[in-house]
Amino acid sequence: MTDLIQFSRYGITLREFTRDDIEMVRQWRNDPKISSLMLDQTYITEEMQQRWFARISQSDTDYYFIAEFKDQPIGVASLTAIERREGTCEPGMYIYADEYRNNIVPFAVAFALNDLAFETFQLTTLHGKIFTENQASIRFHEACGYQSHGVASAGLQFYRLTTEHYIPARDKLARFIRY
Repeated sequence: MTDLIQFSRYGITLREFTRDDIEMVRQWRNDPKISSLMLDQTYITEEMQQRWFARISQSDTDYYFIAEFKDQPIGVASLTAIERREGTCEPGMYIYADEYRNNIVPFAVAFALNDLAFETFQLTTLHGKIFTENQASIRFHEACGYQSHGVASAGLQFYRLTTEHYIPARDKLARFIRY
């Protein structure tokens, strides 16, 4: 990460992680309201977080962002496992701030992240994995245009998002975003 990425849209700013964010994000990630929804629910130590940050700082396939709303950090968004030749990646996000978890703000974060992936990174397909029992996440992803494409072992369902399905879903909801 030499030139840090910053992308703003829908009242959200996605700014690439810096060393100053490490401990805040570790605290968020270890909070049960977040960790219980993660594929990997391991408790993250300070040393583990430092190693992770060192790895992503050198990566050109994994990008992690602080999602800011009204100039306040509210969550994390990521584009990982980027395959530029295939035009694919695995996006991820979570909103830590309780006041922004169950309203239009998560859609604004997801739309900013998806626009970044499709427009700036020029990707064509986003892949997601969601626990089959996480119905709220499934409804959220489907509202963003994701299409189911199979169930994996360990209770995971695979989803795919292309611009063909994303743009109409985004445009339908983005008109309600007033930030």
